[in-house]
Amino acid sequence: MGFLARRKMLAADEDLANRVVELAKRKGVTVFQTVNEILEQALRVEEAGLRLRDIVEERGIIERARRLGFTFTIERLIYGVSELAYERARGQASQMWLEMGRWYGKYLNSMGKESLRAFREAMELLAFGPPEFEVKEGKGGQISVSLIGERFTVGYLNLLSLFIEGIFENFGYKIHNREVSRGLLRLVFERAG
Repeated sequence: MGFLARRKMLAADEDLANRVVELAKRKGVTVFQTVNEILEQALRVEEAGLRLRDIVEERGIIERARRLGFTFTIERLIYGVSELAYERARGQASQMWLEMGRWYGKYLNSMGKESLRAFREAMELLAFGPPEFEVKEGKGGQISVSLIGERFTVGYLNLLSLFIEGIFENFGYKIHNREVSRGLLRLVFERAG
């Protein structure tokens, strides 16, 4: 006689249950196997002290970053290399970051009304998580961008400010004020023209 697994019935929303059935069909496995895999992975995440929703959202951010051409690197390395480039080839490095910001701004601007929200998300990626990052819409259509983090070098922040400037050019803004010091970046933009 073969081994029979003990089974227990679980209730689920009909639409979700139908989606699980479709998933099982696509994968070529049984609904029983699919439900067990889903439950097992969800429990592993919870037992690790994490939330499944957070894991899925973070994975989406990573995939989006890859599609946008971002690469992951050692944080200290990117700051150090940026600092060296800024010290030794300031003009070339500045032009590269500004041009990349312009390109990225075109992409974000194509999102229409979502562009400022998409910018916030992108900055959280570029800032290696949310240190102290803020985008504020102010009087007269001004937008201020602030970033604070003790690990940020002056060279990195100067280059990053040019990247952000390039983005905002595509949003129809020009730089009004730029404040950069070790660990602090504050930019104020106003409508161009």
